[in-house]
Amino acid sequence: MDERFDVVNRVAALGLYVDALRWNDLLALFTSKVVVDYTSLFGGEARQMTREDLITDWQAFVPGFTRTQHVIGAVHVTFTQRFAYAEAPVLASHVVKDPALEGNDTWLVGGRYEMQIEKHATEWCIRALSLAGAWAEGNLDLPRIATHRVQEGLGRDTLS
Repeated sequence: MDERFDVVNRVAALGLYVDALRWNDLLALFTSKVVVDYTSLFGGEARQMTREDLITDWQAFVPGFTRTQHVIGAVHVTFTQRFAYAEAPVLASHVVKDPALEGNDTWLVGGRYEMQIEKHATEWCIRALSLAGAWAEGNLDLPRIATHRVQEGLGRDTLS
């Protein structure tokens, strides 16, 4: 297969694996250390972290949503001698179905993923992930609510 296809496939897998709570598959998408930058959405600073810590962070709130859907648009890829750079629009829906939230149960986030991807052995791995130009609408408190649901054992990967 060609290199561009491999990189685009990695980018597409990110959204699919997050939505399906496929934590081990997500781990395999990243280099051992990854720079994560969600400052355009949450403020703060970009962070360098282990891929395990990144996945642990996601596990702390993503399962608290009744459902999520990350739609990643057409991926633009450029290559240098050492890295691939990928950019793609992203639209992520996050929903908590709860009677107390009726009519206020959705958090919608949009923006552009920017990724630096590095070849490791035979696979391309994400070494930096940024959500650029982010915007959000709907219930902006839903991430906190989802985190609380996970802490209370109500995450969707723990529900029967």
